[in-house]
Amino acid sequence: MTEFIQLKRPDSLSKIAEEYIRKGIINGTFSLGEKLQESKLSIVIGISKTPIREALAALNLQGLVQIIPQRGAFVFSLSQDSVEQLCQYRLLLETAAMSQALDINSIALLAELEELVSKMSEARTVGAFEEYLELDADFHASFFKHCGNSYLQDGYQNVSDIVQTMRTHLSKRPKRTEKSFKEHTAITKHLRNGKVKAANMILARQITRGERSYSDIIGLAKM
Repeated sequence: MTEFIQLKRPDSLSKIAEEYIRKGIINGTFSLGEKLQESKLSIVIGISKTPIREALAALNLQGLVQIIPQRGAFVFSLSQDSVEQLCQYRLLLETAAMSQALDINSIALLAELEELVSKMSEARTVGAFEEYLELDADFHASFFKHCGNSYLQDGYQNVSDIVQTMRTHLSKRPKRTEKSFKEHTAITKHLRNGKVKAANMILARQITRGERSYSDIIGLAKM
């Protein structure tokens, strides 16, 4: 009997454009509020404007791009009130996911957190800024990975790209990565020692710092 190998279909041009723009927004290549011109993106990516337009429409639905009639597409920006709501939402999700992950999968969770903290230390040592930010994102995502609750996972997935984008811009502030690394180390240590309340307090301080810093980021982006 002949066996057929299932070949992976290549991504569509619109999907390629979508991932290119998404990565550029998350890593800060595109500034908050920056206009995304179809003609320029078409040249840079090497495809026609139609898939670019489709990609921007998809990213608009995901909240990373804002399309304004008669003006065009722009990288998202948030009001101070929206940032406060986002941070509150994220804190509710992460503390719930952390609690459930500890209840049902604590061994795997703690092992992954400790491995990530070790890798974050190595990334800081060699000055690998982007790698550090990816590990930072993985640290927070690990709560959802091990929580066993698909609704919590979906809720976080819906805002994770926006959260990662904010993290990129916030981490450019002086000593921000040093502070976040100490907090991740402390959270992991507290959880290992069963001090969940102390870990939650540090997590809350880390997340809500975004509320206090975002207005400064917007000011810098407009300069």
